[in-house]
Amino acid sequence: QGMTLQKMRDEITFRLRAQKLIDSEVKQQTPPTDEAINEYYTKNKQRFDEPETVHARHILVKTDPSDNESVKKTKKAKIETIRKQLVSGGDFAKLAQEKSDCPSKAKGGDLGTFSKGRMIKEFEDAAFSQKVNEIGPVVDTKFGHHIIQVLEHNPAKSKSLEEVKDQITGTLQQQAHNKAIKDYIEGLKKQAKIEYGKN
Repeated sequence: QGMTLQKMRDEITFRLRAQKLIDSEVKQQTPPTDEAINEYYTKNKQRFDEPETVHARHILVKTDPSDNESVKKTKKAKIETIRKQLVSGGDFAKLAQEKSDCPSKAKGGDLGTFSKGRMIKEFEDAAFSQKVNEIGPVVDTKFGHHIIQVLEHNPAKSKSLEEVKDQITGTLQQQAHNKAIKDYIEGLKKQAKIEYGKN
């Protein structure tokens, strides 16, 4: 950043002194009341909503707009063969590692957990409508042919006050602490004679 070692030392020293001063002058805030916590929860309830999610894995056979009819048929036959193997009890993770064209193959095709709006529509529609653990039908997207397996399907839910009480307590204490620091600095400004140097 174009800073000399001495300048950096001076800046760190100043920041530590300022922090030490604030720590000594601004008292630790008392925990918020249950009433304040309840009010914050009521006003910000949507913040604690958890959307519907699925945990899914897939196998992809990539397609390309430039594929000729012969290549298209070969790729379609490949994905159908893979699906037959899966329906017959084939190991999904192993087949994904061997056959999938998606980087997720390194994790056995696992895409992790995702909510709506994260995946391409055709893929998302299939994932959110499939039953858990079933081997879904082949789904076509602009990326290619997919076989999807949903491992978990979690409905949307709102976290209860009890679940987020500690989080809200921390937030309110931090807000109160920040206000106390601001008030302290404003008080110093009112007592000080501030002169601005000329450019």
